[in-house]
Amino acid sequence: MPVTLKVKSEDAAVKANREATAKRVMDYFGSCLPPSRLLCFLDDGDSLEVRGERGNANRGIYGPIHDGTPLADWPDYIQNCIYVEDYAPLYLRRVVDDLIYIYGSTCANEVGLTMTLAHELQHAIQHSNARKVWAVNGLVTNLDREIINAEKLTWADIPIEREARIVSRRVAVHLFGEQHVIQHIDQKIAERVTEGDVADWQFVRTLTAFSSVDLVGDTDALFQRLKGFRSELEAVLRSARQDNPGDYSDIDLASFFGEAQPL
Repeated sequence: MPVTLKVKSEDAAVKANREATAKRVMDYFGSCLPPSRLLCFLDDGDSLEVRGERGNANRGIYGPIHDGTPLADWPDYIQNCIYVEDYAPLYLRRVVDDLIYIYGSTCANEVGLTMTLAHELQHAIQHSNARKVWAVNGLVTNLDREIINAEKLTWADIPIEREARIVSRRVAVHLFGEQHVIQHIDQKIAERVTEGDVADWQFVRTLTAFSSVDLVGDTDALFQRLKGFRSELEAVLRSARQDNPGDYSDIDLASFFGEAQPL
């Protein structure tokens, strides 16, 4: 099923340029894109409701959309793309299974748009092809901040995030060349939005075309590292099951902790 691309802009030239950039990124992935109804929404501003607790360093978002997915914090113009009236005004039909949202400030730079869109598309592919690994990686990022700080966890330690960064850099270099990508990365480092963001960009700068990730093996290794926080991860899983049973109801952490499953 083809990806739906929506670019919000009142400037026709800006809209056309962003559409062209986004389509080049999607063409790079080709048949690897998920078969779901994926909406890529490029905003012309930075929605404060969407940014919420994600912080100023956040540049884009990927997430699966289910019938129970809470959307109250999303602007009406995005909600109206996800649910449409079907035959009667009182009935709204969901037409989106996966959502990628890119802030307007991210879209203002071609390399930034490319890297962020490629990053989020890779998450959509992970969700489609390795859902359980994608899901448990997400549990780690939702641990209490005190645990994350104590373990000195960074985005680079999360296998799905590391892979998304590798792919985003690879796509950008393919489309714009190494020099332009390095210039963009150095600019983001110089902006120093947060110290964590600086460290993240410094990590991205070290990546090469040959960088790789073993999603399953590296996830198992991460959970071995976090064995002491089993109860906290189980608590995050229980919450995730309530919010998104479609993706988390069949997740059992035992296998990720190297425990044998009952026959």
